[in-house]
Formats: sequence, structure tokens, C-alpha cells
Amino acid sequence: MFGRVWKFIKRHKKKLIFTGVLLYGGHHLYRYVSNQLKEFQEKETADCLEQARRQHHFDSNQRTCNMTVLSMLPTLREKLVALLNTERITELLKSNPQNKLEHWEDLKLLSITRVICTVYACCLMCLLLRVQLNIIGGYMYADNVRQHKNMVQYPSHMKSNTMLPVTPTEVQERYLGLVREFFDKGLESLVLKVKEAVFKETKSMSLKEKLSLGNLETMLKDIRGRVENGHEREHHLPATATLTDLLICWNTDIQTSNIEDETYSKLLQETKDILESGDFHVVLGSALDRGFSKLQDYFAEHYKPLQKTESTILHLHEVSVPVAKLIPYINSLLFKLGSDAPNPLVQELLLLEQTKTLAANIYEAFSQIEDTEDPQFAP
Repeated sequence: MFGRVWKFIKRHKKKLIFTGVLLYGGHHLYRYVSNQLKEFQEKETADCLEQARRQHHFDSNQRTCNMTVLSMLPTLREKLVALLNTERITELLKSNPQNKLEHWEDLKLLSITRVICTVYACCLMCLLLRVQLNIIGGYMYADNVRQHKNMVQYPSHMKSNTMLPVTPTEVQERYLGLVREFFDKGLESLVLKVKEAVFKETKSMSLKEKLSLGNLETMLKDIRGRVENGHEREHHLPATATLTDLLICWNTDIQTSNIEDETYSKLLQETKDILESGDFHVVLGSALDRGFSKLQDYFAEHYKPLQKTESTILHLHEVSVPVAKLIPYINSLLFKLGSDAPNPLVQELLLLEQTKTLAANIYEAFSQIEDTEDPQFAP
């Protein structure tokens, strides 16, 4: 029996060797493919989990941003009321002063300036906070991942077993406090710029002159042209370029060897780069269009009840109202446009698709681990 087996092996030696090699190779190939498939599945699972964590953190960051913007509205109203105090003039007019016409002209100028400043200020504040909180949010996510993966790099002169965050809490608080600079310096500059434009556009407008919705729309368009175009600017710059200075009202040149100051200076420069980018100005232009459209809607609400007369019903754009009767309503619009939550204007600005895209791009750029040391925002 063994002889037969041996003869069989000798006759089919090559076939048996080939079969053995094939089976051996197949076994190792199967193990290799199985291991590769397992590694691929594990990587895919890890990537999905990381993406889910990043999306959750991003969504949470956007909610924080929305709440922060809404919480700033009372401060914004107070600042505008203080800078454009029409209430004082209203009280003077109640006493029937001798220079009554002069006070009415002042009230006209300040009322129109105040409502336009409200639109500008809401748009600028929303976008400034959106940029800041997404830069910080991106850095915080990167810090968390680095903490988890223990991938921190230390400065050469530091030796520590603790993790070093890219943006320490003190720097974050200092950086987010920049919005106060906008309220203190930026709003003052905005008021002066808008007031000058309003004066030039309305100085020849009589208090008895009747304005239709079309007239108001033209007036707003002309005032925006004066405010945003900036005649001293070069023509190739965006129409909103003059507004960037209202947001960048801080010193970006901080000469110091202190690590926190260096980090803070770096954040300022990164923010400045974004605010001066073409993408930001496109979003700002869209936000302003939406804001002034909302203002026009409020004007239309005021005109609608005046469509009906004793003999006929006028088309909305045929209705006209004397300037003197419009001023009290225009003066009150600050408290509609800048009302507490739910604020229709701010909610529309926060839900603007271009604003969401800008926020996502900034967060994505600053939350990348490989770009943590030197992230770049691609305009």
C-alpha cells in the first residue's frame, strides 16, 4: 500500500508541489486580504467617528455663536441710542421751542442715520463673531484631538508632561473680547461715516416732501453707495472694503516674546486675513442686501394701511407719506431691527447660506491637525 502511495507521489510530484504552493500561498493571501480589509474597516470606522465628532462640535459651536450674537443685541441698542440720542430731541420738541424746524432737521438726520447704522451694525457684529468663534472652535477641536492622540509639540525651551493647548483659555477670552473694540471704536466710526452719507443725501429733502416706497429704496441705495464704496478706495477693491476698518480696530503688531501674546497676535493676524479676503466681502455684501431688504419690508408694513382711501385702493408703490410723518416711525425701527430674541433680522443673517458656508470653511481650515501650526484660510 505504501509502495503505491509512493509511486503515486513520484508520478504526480510536480502537481502535488504546485498544489501545495498554491494552497500555502492562498492561505497567506487570504490572511493578508483579511488583515487589509480589517484595517480598512477600522480606518473607515475611525474616520466616520471623527467626522461625526467634528460635525457635532461644529454644530455646537454654531449654536454658541447664535446665542452669543443674540446676547449682544441689548448692548448694541444701548450703544446706538447713546451715540444717536433722538429721544433727547423728541423731548425738546414737546416743549415747542423757537428753533423747532432746526430740531426737526436734526431728528430727521439722526433717525435715518440710526436705522441704517442698526442694519450695518447687526451685519458686521454677526459676521465678526461668526469668524472669531469658528477660528477658536476649530483650534479647540484640534486641541482635543491632539490631547486624545498625544500629538502635542512643545516649544524648545519648555519641558513638560502636560499637554500644551494651541489657544490657552486666557488667550481665547482676550481674543473674543475684541467685539468690545467694535462696540467702542467701530460703532463710533460707523456712525460718523453713515451720518455724513445721510446728510449729503437728505440735506435738500424737505420735511413736507412726500416719499413713496420707491423713493425710500433709492435713498437707501444712494446712502449705501456713499458708505460702502469709499471714494478714496481703489476701484478694484470690493464695495464693502471700507467697512473692514470698522471691524479691524485693534493693533495686530504686538512685539513680545511672551507665548500668550504671540498666540494672541497670531489670532489677530489670521482674523485680519479672513476679514480682508474676497470671500468675506461677498458674504458681507449678501448679509447687507438681506438686512436692507428687511428694512424695506418694515417700510412696506408702514405703508400698507395707507393704501385704502375713501374712494379707491391705491397700489402700494403709489402711496406717499410726508417726511415729517415718516420720521417717528423710522426712529422707532431701531427697536424692531435690534430687538431681543427672537430677532427676525438677526435670525435671517445667521441662517444665510453664504454665512453657513463661510463658517464651515473657517472651521474646517482651523480644525485640521496637520495645519494647526500654520493654518491658512483660502479666500
